[in-house]
Amino acid sequence: MSPAAASLDPVPAPSRWAEATDAAVLCALADRDEDALRELHRRYARAVYALALKSDRVNPEAAVQLAFLTMMRRAGDQPRSLLGARAWVLGVACWTLSRSLDA
Repeated sequence: MSPAAASLDPVPAPSRWAEATDAAVLCALADRDEDALRELHRRYARAVYALALKSDRVNPEAAVQLAFLTMMRRAGDQPRSLLGARAWVLGVACWTLSRSLDA
């Protein structure tokens, strides 16, 4: 396993958000809860990393970090009734990756 992949392994210690739904974690993230960000990262880092690799990023780890920072900034904008939490997370990741490629 590469060092980058090892850094994406789930956090072994359960967080207080471990049993919560993705929607509940996003609500907490909108309130700037850092534990919620860690939980979201634990759940979705591998998927976002895979998207970064497919986008041929020179530094996929930095792209993943940027995607999660964008999620934290935009969590309050998440339309909870129109879009599932998973779709929103991956959509923000794709949007962030495409925008960072344009720059």
